[in-house]
Amino acid sequence: MGSAPPLAADEIHLWLMDLTLAPERLAALAATLSADEQVRAARFRFAEHRDRFSAGRGLLRELLGGYVQRPAATLRFAQGAQGKPHLVGEAAGALHFNLSHSGERALYAVARREVGVDIEAWARRVDYAAVLERVCTPHEWAVFQSLPAIRQTEAFFACWTRKEAIAKALGGGLASGLRTLHVCCVADDACAGRMDVRDAAGRDWTVLNVPLESGWSAALAAQGADWRWRCWRWA
Repeated sequence: MGSAPPLAADEIHLWLMDLTLAPERLAALAATLSADEQVRAARFRFAEHRDRFSAGRGLLRELLGGYVQRPAATLRFAQGAQGKPHLVGEAAGALHFNLSHSGERALYAVARREVGVDIEAWARRVDYAAVLERVCTPHEWAVFQSLPAIRQTEAFFACWTRKEAIAKALGGGLASGLRTLHVCCVADDACAGRMDVRDAAGRDWTVLNVPLESGWSAALAAQGADWRWRCWRWA
């Protein structure tokens, strides 16, 4: 992508990308993957899933390479204690990132602080009640149950993406005490607005939904409250 936009300490950059790429573009991105990533790609049974994995990882490398001014193929990644990936080596610096994909789309977040992001297509079949009862606070669950059926799809995906985003920002997955973190469904509102939350370790986080077109939901979570976000669609 060349040079990335300057990333201030109080900014989070979001990039929305399409994972359906021309064969030449896909091949170029696949060539930047590490040997381990190529092995992971080869494990997919279906070519569609393999291509989306290769596109997603290749685009991540290209994106981060633009921020740290390094060739995509030279970037090295490691996983933290909870499995959250991070850059290693001299290219790492204070750069944090997170990614999520659903269907043919991917959403990437780049920041100078811990960050988590999630995107979901509404076309995905989900048992709303079973999922939210497992991850919501008692108040969030009660509010969801009170919503009319016509609002439940939007409310579910707005809340679910928030839960996923904060879990990924925390780095502990969906076991990160989500039933005690109130991040969505205020009163009878379908999870709108920006919310502040404090985790069990006393750290402050902020969670919000990112507006997308109908049929899609996304959310962003990051440490602290002193940040703003910008979003681009990468053609």
